[in-house]
Amino acid sequence: MNKELDLAYQVLNKVYFKKAYASIELNKHSTNDINFNLVTKIVYGVIDQDIQLNYYLSQFYKKSPKKDVLLLLKMGAYVHFNVDSIPDFAMVNELVELSKRTYMRPYKSFINAVLKKVVITPFSLPDINNKTQFLSIKFSKPEWYINLLLNNFDYGFVVSLLSCELTTDTHIRVNTRLVDVKEFIQKLDELGIQYKPSIFEDALYVDYSSLVRQKQLNNLYTAQGIPSMIVARNVKGNKVLDLCSAPGGKAIYTATLNPSCEVIACDIYEHRLQLINEYKNRLNIDNVTTLLNDATIFNPQFENMFDCVILDVPCSGLGVVDKKPDLLLNNQLKFEELPKIQAKILDIASKYVKIGGSIVYSTCTILPQENENIINGFLNSHHNYKITCVDTFKVPSKDECGLKTFYPHISHTEGFFIGKLERYE
Repeated sequence: MNKELDLAYQVLNKVYFKKAYASIELNKHSTNDINFNLVTKIVYGVIDQDIQLNYYLSQFYKKSPKKDVLLLLKMGAYVHFNVDSIPDFAMVNELVELSKRTYMRPYKSFINAVLKKVVITPFSLPDINNKTQFLSIKFSKPEWYINLLLNNFDYGFVVSLLSCELTTDTHIRVNTRLVDVKEFIQKLDELGIQYKPSIFEDALYVDYSSLVRQKQLNNLYTAQGIPSMIVARNVKGNKVLDLCSAPGGKAIYTATLNPSCEVIACDIYEHRLQLINEYKNRLNIDNVTTLLNDATIFNPQFENMFDCVILDVPCSGLGVVDKKPDLLLNNQLKFEELPKIQAKILDIASKYVKIGGSIVYSTCTILPQENENIINGFLNSHHNYKITCVDTFKVPSKDECGLKTFYPHISHTEGFFIGKLERYE
């Protein structure tokens, strides 16, 4: 057990104090000699319940402890309330021992005292009359995020949204370039890996922590959400530009669906292009070409060239915070700057589309100011474009004049937005 708690602390330390991504750090340690599911649960659980844990622990001290000590206490409180397989006495002993093995040794008595209070003190919520604080603590989300939601949606909608619990399984797409879906499922059965069907015939929900250890299957699948797949399935034409492509999932799925299609995948950074190249090489996709390009600067070589432009613009990511809770660990993002960037990129992208071609605009956020408002503002000044139908493949979504928003509690997917624009003259 000490291996799991040690590793969980190492990963959390990098996420909290070195701005690392939890998923990347965890993937570095997906070995068979530890209970990786337990480590993953603790890491994401502590991050997801960060605000709630801070609120709960604050009753046990007058002055907030050092940040690394506080992180250890958060782990203890999370394990006490959420991990039945670790008895309280074992949790206290293991974390005190962990503190002794690190530079937290001088605080071992303090850690021991607080954790012993944790195991006998129930959790209680603040006064419900303060809606922002109540929702912030109940759902462990920062107050600025709660206020952002309340400013855009009514209270009942926000509660339903925050209460939604999506499946813990990961949605993957089978790489049909290399393996038949039935053959891939047979391999999962042979390995004893649990799976469930997706709405798409070439996708599944799986226990990802078990699957990722099977390195021999590495090129036969890729993690990809349903909305991201819907974007690619709405792309038409044989010459496609993915303008903000990295890590490349939409471009590569587009190329997989249409082997005769030529896809150019762009990004502003070389290291992100490398991610796309590694991705396409792993899946053996040969009709995607990568190109260094700044989406905010007009490229005359692209003018009127493409049947379709995939435009997954930089966004706040607030539709995927349940899957990526570390997005909310930092201070409030500069949301006011994002719509300006999104509008600029959309304006530039519109110059790259042939007459009769289209733009598939998407974000992984649910905020109107990054979605409908951007599209409507664009149409007010670009009269040669119109909204055209997005096929959601029967996934429930909110439809506003043909623009589709996927809310987790309605769509049972991550939060997402897709709008399709056709150039008609």
